[in-house]
Amino acid sequence: NAPIRWGLTGTVPKEKFEFESIHASLGPVIGRISAKELQDKGVLSKCHVNVCQLMDVQSHSDYQSELKYLTTNQARLEYIGKMMNTVSQSGNTLILVDRINAGHALVERLDDAVFVSGGMKVNDRKEEYDEVSTATNKVIIATYGVASTGINIPRIFNLVLIEPGKSFVRVIQSIGRGIRKADDKDFVQIWDLTSSCRFAKRHLTSRKAFYKEANYPFAIEKLKY
Repeated sequence: NAPIRWGLTGTVPKEKFEFESIHASLGPVIGRISAKELQDKGVLSKCHVNVCQLMDVQSHSDYQSELKYLTTNQARLEYIGKMMNTVSQSGNTLILVDRINAGHALVERLDDAVFVSGGMKVNDRKEEYDEVSTATNKVIIATYGVASTGINIPRIFNLVLIEPGKSFVRVIQSIGRGIRKADDKDFVQIWDLTSSCRFAKRHLTSRKAFYKEANYPFAIEKLKY
């Protein structure tokens, strides 16, 4: 029975069926302000997206089998682990993964990292997030589902997206975790780790369009491992 209803979101969905569920509940979009505008005003941290495309030669018939390979291959995980150990030396790092198994595999390969998933108690998760406010080189690995929305950890200097897929909401909301500003932070490095495999390449094409639309500068580096 509320005569006035306001809805606020950082990511109005692009998919029509997702947008219409919000439209039906709250009405039309009446105002927009982009993340780029907020970055230019100093409200949000500026960022740069480093797309690291690992050169994989395997071929898979469907995305799920390809993703399973990309998140379980031991040589690949070792390479990513070494890369993340180097990245995390520059400040607090949040690494987002799609699969719980990938999170467990990575935490074994990183120095002093913690893995946060839905199986962890909410208070325990909060304790790990709260540590970021005073830590120097803390590394948190989390699933997209747990960490893409509803958490506030501004002192993240490196945000790593491992095979983030092609969902506009997932990608932009995940980056939103990284561009929040802190007293000692006005810039964040975004790392987009992906593959040269067929489906990963298609998904990267979608993400590049998202980055361009959001005015997030990005560069692509092809890596052999």
